Amino acid sequence: MTRALSLLLAGVAALCVSTHGAAAASSKEFYTLPVNNTGATPVYTAAKAFPTSDFASMYFMPTGQEAEPRPVITDVHGKSFPDALNDPAHMTTTAPSATGVLPLPSPSAHASNQLPDQIHEQVAQTLRNSSMSKCDRCKQSLRLGQQLAQAMPDAVPSQLISLCKEFQYERYGHSPDTNRTCELSYTRGGEGGAFTQLLSYADLSDDSTDADYICSQLFYGFCPVPAPRTLSDDFLDTWFQGQREASQDVATRSKKVGTPSNDTLKVLWTSDIHLDGRYAVGAEAECTYGYCCHSNSFNSSVFAHHGYLTNGTTVPPANISTAAPYWGYEGCDAPWSLVASAFETMKQLGGEQGYDLALYTGDLVNHGETWDESEDLVKYAESALYDMMRRYLGNTTVITAIGNHDSYPTELAAPHSLPDNRSAQFSWDWDYVSALWAKEGWLSDQEANMVRTHYGGYSIRPRQGLRLISFNADFWYTGNMFNFINTSHPDVSGVLRFVTDELQAAEEANERAWVMAHVLPGWDGYSTMDLPTNLFYQIVTRYQHTIAHMFFGHSHEDTFSVYFHSTNGNVTSVARNTSNAVGISSFSPSVTPLTNMNPGIRVVEIDPETYEMMDYHQYYTPLQDVQNATETDHGLVWYKLYSARATYSNFSAAQAAGTYAAPVALDDGHWPASAPLNASFWASVADEVEVRPALATLFNHFQGRNSPMSPPCEGQACATAKACFMRAGSYALGKACGSKYSTVQ
Repeated sequence: MTRALSLLLAGVAALCVSTHGAAAASSKEFYTLPVNNTGATPVYTAAKAFPTSDFASMYFMPTGQEAEPRPVITDVHGKSFPDALNDPAHMTTTAPSATGVLPLPSPSAHASNQLPDQIHEQVAQTLRNSSMSKCDRCKQSLRLGQQLAQAMPDAVPSQLISLCKEFQYERYGHSPDTNRTCELSYTRGGEGGAFTQLLSYADLSDDSTDADYICSQLFYGFCPVPAPRTLSDDFLDTWFQGQREASQDVATRSKKVGTPSNDTLKVLWTSDIHLDGRYAVGAEAECTYGYCCHSNSFNSSVFAHHGYLTNGTTVPPANISTAAPYWGYEGCDAPWSLVASAFETMKQLGGEQGYDLALYTGDLVNHGETWDESEDLVKYAESALYDMMRRYLGNTTVITAIGNHDSYPTELAAPHSLPDNRSAQFSWDWDYVSALWAKEGWLSDQEANMVRTHYGGYSIRPRQGLRLISFNADFWYTGNMFNFINTSHPDVSGVLRFVTDELQAAEEANERAWVMAHVLPGWDGYSTMDLPTNLFYQIVTRYQHTIAHMFFGHSHEDTFSVYFHSTNGNVTSVARNTSNAVGISSFSPSVTPLTNMNPGIRVVEIDPETYEMMDYHQYYTPLQDVQNATETDHGLVWYKLYSARATYSNFSAAQAAGTYAAPVALDDGHWPASAPLNASFWASVADEVEVRPALATLFNHFQGRNSPMSPPCEGQACATAKACFMRAGSYALGKACGSKYSTVQ
């Protein structure tokens, strides 16, 4: 969710309150790694020079490291994006286009010239009414706003701006000019158009939960977050067509469906690049306003300025607290120099044979305010990065997922069920990526058509016996305000119906499946909806014998969640015992260092017959090193941080404590070398973490890729919390773990 919308009512809220190495030689020895690079193995030193030959031409190429390069990027039709789109010296300070989508007026609603002012006054009075609870004030204000949205939708954005100014909503985020922020945020072409649709189409009656979710998760804290809901037996019986468990034949048949081979498959897995073409070397890296490393960001402790910096105006060097370095910074998104180094390293790690497959789990576009972004900026990032994947990975098929930042306005996606044919407002994006992925040679015409139909999602069979299902998880993300329309239904968009049908087809064809998306469904439950992630949990249970692995991104952190057998639609009643483990979802570290992390790349080893994970190897580059040595004759140095099997396969502490419960016999306290890193393995990691807090400390270091910025995780309290998150595959389970120790950002 953008900063502006995530705390839209902040001002009103104030009114309402008057590897390296092999597994240990014996069960007594544990894998350790000091939090510095002396414990990691350097594997590749990238070039210092930017690879200009990878591009047809350059708009700008610095003589040294005084600025970032700006290559010419062409769209899917061969047309060059203009240099002004990513000129770091000229950040946008004008409101988005006024051509955004609005709902159609309701035929039964009564419009009048006086209505906008009348509704404005009634909303203002309601918000100031201290005799009402905060929750009631929020709900009543929504209902008043709905009257205007249904009668005169074109009047709503201006009223949002007016109310924003009146209540100074944008005090949060160190806005230099609240009134201007309001004007930039809530125009029809920005968030105002989408919010008008939400007001018009949401069911705000007492019988609906839409208002409860809007006032608790979109407008934080006005209403209590509703308790997690249960999916009824009737609903699940209908969803799974009366077969909520796999047949005995499916449960007992061999998982070896691929081509036999003595070698594991090598799969590249990256996520969350967040290319920032407007990263400005020398700009404020420790900003208190704006998105750091942009020319219009500043630190108010050294630069006293009221209002936005006008287009082309920059902060004087003497008023910069920390200058943004050439290779990137932990509080900023990835500049071109870092992105090029990462791709060079990906190619190197693939060796002469390259990769058998590559996965990218979403988010190409940099973080930014709504008015700083555009459809063209999204297309620019998509074109630039997918072209680089093809260039550096050769003939390797890349399977991708749509991220919450890969649309405009950011984080939004409209379901097909939206009235008045308003679901088509984001079809430009699905049409564009389908054409782009087909051009790269990764999709057939049939698969490209699926992308256009399923919001960027699709199913592909890249190898014998393997079906890979990519879906758009923006439809369970709380940052997508369209998800607060019809909140009583767990699958308004139909994406989970698509996933279920594809898994059923895979089961019938005796295939293994990988499921991938961007927004993770569990861990701490920070930004997901309860019903969709509950339904997904039931889907994982039903197709546990078909799903070999699940891949997500979004959090930027190195984590995972285990799924356990669910016998009913109440996911909070699941017995999270290792003997009941049925599924594993991994969350890829990001390439962007935002926030307080080191860039990461992952290479996965896959069994070629079962398509289960046998190991993975995590690589990273410590940005702090190069920031202290910018005059070296080489580029970024990339290290091997750890291998999963070597790091986590020692379960001797749990075994000694009597808590090891996986259905796999250990080899001197270790997971057998021939056994896959499946759900039982990762559930056992959670068990080991609980009885060996030092492993939780190590896991915490790896979450941020050995970043010195990571907060500490010491002792039993942190170990217990980490184990809880590891066992949380849904919103409800994650929220039950609390929030302490969930993140290293």
